[in-house]
Amino acid sequence: MAESIPETLAGLELFSGASSYELTALAKLMELHSLGAGVVLGAQGEVGTRFWILLDGEVEVTTVSASTVTRLAVASRGAILGELAVLRSVPRNATLRTLSACRVVSGGSDALDFLLGIEPVRERIQDIAARRLAQDCKPIPVELKDGSGVLLRPLLPGDRTALVQAVRRLSAESLRRRFFTSAQPSEKLLDYLVDIDFVDHFAWVAIDAGDGSGLATARYVRTDDPLTAEVAFATTDENQGRGIGTVLLGAIGVTAQQAGVEHLVAHVLEDNSAMRAVFAKASGTTRRDEPGVLAVTLDPGDASVLIAPALRATIGSAVRDIVTAASVALAGHTKNH
Repeated sequence: MAESIPETLAGLELFSGASSYELTALAKLMELHSLGAGVVLGAQGEVGTRFWILLDGEVEVTTVSASTVTRLAVASRGAILGELAVLRSVPRNATLRTLSACRVVSGGSDALDFLLGIEPVRERIQDIAARRLAQDCKPIPVELKDGSGVLLRPLLPGDRTALVQAVRRLSAESLRRRFFTSAQPSEKLLDYLVDIDFVDHFAWVAIDAGDGSGLATARYVRTDDPLTAEVAFATTDENQGRGIGTVLLGAIGVTAQQAGVEHLVAHVLEDNSAMRAVFAKASGTTRRDEPGVLAVTLDPGDASVLIAPALRATIGSAVRDIVTAASVALAGHTKNH
C-alpha cells in the first residue's frame, strides 16, 4: 500500500518531533504533485504565494543577474523551498526547477501558518531562514582610512576552506592573540567557527574588493544570558593596522543591536595593545579576568558609532531579517492548533 502524506512527512528530518495529529492536519492543507524534469515550481521575481516540500527527486535553485544564470543549490528529499517569499510577502529571489521526476507537497500561507505552529519545525525553519537570508546578503563596500576598499558580508559555511587557509597563514603571535595559544586551532574548532546560525552566532568577513580574498573576521556568540554576547576578531598579519578591526567592531555593534544584544564582552590578552586600543574607541570598560587576560565590556551602541551613519544604516538594513530569522514575519504566525 502506498505511503500516506503524513507518513511520508514523518520520515523527514524537518518534521522530527511533530505528532501524527499535527502531520495529518497539515496534510489536509497541502496538495501532492508528481512532476517530471524541467518543471518550474517558482520563478525569480514572481510574488510568492506557495511553498513546497520535496518528497523525492531533485530541484535546482538558480538566480539570474545581468543575463548570467548562477546555480545556488540542488535541493533533495526533505528540503523546504519557497517559504521565504511566502513568509516575507516579497518576490522570489530565485527560480526553482525540477532536475528529475519529483514528488512534492505544496501549500499556501494557511499551511505555512500551521507549519510554524509546530514548535520543533518552527525552530528548524527559523534556522533555515537565517542561513538563506545570510547567503542572499549582498557584500557591503567600505572605504578604509587609507582610502582602499574592502567588502563586508556574513561569513558562510561555504567559507570554511578559505577560513582554514587564512588561519593557517597566521603568525604564531597572531594566533596567540586570537586563540591565546600559538598552536594551530583544531579541526573541531575550525568547524565551530563556520557553524553559524546567524541569530545567536553571527560573523562578518572582510574581503578584498579586488580578488575576493579574506582579510579579517569578527563574530559574536550569545552567552547563556541572551542579552550578552562574546566577541572575537582575527585579521591576517599583512592587513593589521589598516583600520579593518575598527570597521568590523562597528559592524558587530550594529548587528548586535538588531539582534537585541545589550552587552558585548571581549577577552583580550593584556599585552594586545592594538585590540585594546580599538575597544577603547568604543568606550569599553576593562576588568582583569585572569592573569594576563582582560575582559572588556562594550555597549553595542558605542561600538556602532565607530562607523559612519550611512554605513550603519546599510548594515542595519542588511542584517535586520537575518539576525532575527525573519521573526518580524514569524511573529504574525501564531499557534493555531
